[in-house]
Amino acid sequence: MNVVLIGGTVEALVLAHHLVKEHHVHVIEIEAELGLPAMHPGRVVQPNILNEYMTEEQQAFLLMSKNDQGWGCRWDWLLKHLAANASRDGVACMTRTRILSCSKQGDQYSLELSSSERDLPTHLIADRVYQMNQTSDSSPGLRKHTLVPSQPSSFPSPPSAVWDGGTVLTADAETAPPTDLRLSRGDGMTELWWKDEFAWEPPRGFFERTTAVLPGNPNELCFDSIVSRVRAFLDEAV
Repeated sequence: MNVVLIGGTVEALVLAHHLVKEHHVHVIEIEAELGLPAMHPGRVVQPNILNEYMTEEQQAFLLMSKNDQGWGCRWDWLLKHLAANASRDGVACMTRTRILSCSKQGDQYSLELSSSERDLPTHLIADRVYQMNQTSDSSPGLRKHTLVPSQPSSFPSPPSAVWDGGTVLTADAETAPPTDLRLSRGDGMTELWWKDEFAWEPPRGFFERTTAVLPGNPNELCFDSIVSRVRAFLDEAV
């Protein structure tokens, strides 16, 4: 079976890890790379859950740091390791690729594509197509997928909220106002996340800032929760 996952998210790569054992899987990402910084809190609650998805060497590279709310790490590093492993397993990761149309003929989808990568196909036939997050169809600069006339199904997500996040030096984080989620990392940085707007400037500035649509429940903002949702979805996916 041919499966297309729209959006190069951790959800997509975990799902691809499981599906590629028996199916052909494509991950389509409109950005130039998988794993942009500061798009999701870098949080793992039970580190042993990583054992199925990456090597000990890759886990050591994450420089995870223990926190009251789990282990902190750089989310983009975690995602890039997942992407590399997925590619080694046979998943086709198509970056800088935009979907121009999505139509359904019988039980199959037909996708017309536009890509900045010369060697990538301009047309795909798929048995299953899934949008992998709320923001996977758009990008800065008004670039977005056109998923008509046959809108594909979406990967199930919990109720969402708008989160403001920033990365600061761990020493500066000690002066920060109360947060909804705080994660120190092994690289000397700390992630601060608020569900509401905040007015605070760290002494030495933010190294990264983002506003993202994410699960509203902080307990859902971790790799463990993503794995649970993917495993629950597997029987429905194919």
